[in-house]
Amino acid sequence: MAIMFTDEDMVYLDKEQDTQLRSIRQAIDALKLKGDTAFCKKCGHMMLYFTVGNVKLLQCGFCGNRVAEMIQL
Repeated sequence: MAIMFTDEDMVYLDKEQDTQLRSIRQAIDALKLKGDTAFCKKCGHMMLYFTVGNVKLLQCGFCGNRVAEMIQL
């Protein structure tokens, strides 16, 4: 399940936590708009990746799910 923050969630936080969560939400939204970031199908967290030759290897830092994708050259 993906991490989602609504404005209602922000009501119960102090100012410092509110600022941190808003900046995290903005950073995640910016990555989603770029379109080159992969998100885990199991838990919805961002996947870390590196390339080897023409293969892109992805691993979720949260649940450990691993995926390999071929890169079109």
